Parts: sequence; structure tokens; C-alpha cells
Amino acid sequence: MSGTLAYRFDHVHIYCKDLAASERWFVEGLGAEVVSRSEGRGTTTVFLNLGGGRVILRGAYEGEEMLPAGPVRHGTDHLGLEVTDLDATAAELKRRGVRFVEEPHQFRPGVRISFVEGPDQVRVEILERRP
Repeated sequence: MSGTLAYRFDHVHIYCKDLAASERWFVEGLGAEVVSRSEGRGTTTVFLNLGGGRVILRGAYEGEEMLPAGPVRHGTDHLGLEVTDLDATAAELKRRGVRFVEEPHQFRPGVRISFVEGPDQVRVEILERRP
């Protein structure tokens, strides 16, 4: 294969133990917008718009056993959302009841980060970039 690969981000897909609770958290906590829903194989799939990116939530299919949550993670570690004012965003998220697992702090010059935890131990990084 020659040349440069050109990728375009499409989505993050999250499996949920409690689909309704996960949807509520993303919508009420982070301000995501429900775009659509589909039904199939005994479950609902919810398509969200979060900051211009697509997040797909789904519960277990009929007869499908989800892996138990634990300290060891495989696959996606977190998703990241960039904001212009981390402190103001953190204050609003706390007002909405979102739980921070890492408070806003300087990660490296020009980058401040924090982490919140969603349903099923999904970690979301909230970051601010400054020159």
C-alpha cells in the first residue's frame, strides 16, 4: 500500500448494561442529542450526536452475555471532548451531577484535562487546549 492513508472519524460504539441510564447520562450529563434509534435482535440501539461526533449506545442482544466490568480494560480506554473553558464546563457538569474521577489539572504545557465517569465505567476526558 503506498501513499498516505486518509481517515475520517465515524463513531464510538459503547455497549451498555442499562441502556436507558446510559442514554440519560450522555443526554442530561454531557448534553448529547439523540439523533435516532433502531430496534433489532432484541435490543435498542441509540445514535447520539456529541460535539459533532457520533456515539452509538446499545444493550445486549438476545442471548448475548456482556463482559463483566472490572479494573482491567480492553479496547477503548476513553473518549475525549475538547472545550474552550474547562473550569466553566467542569462547574456545569458538576451541577448536572456528573462524577469527576480526575479534577481539572495541567497535563502538559497548553493542555489541561479532567476525566468523568459514565455508566459501565466509560471514561470521558474533558480537555482544554491553549497555545
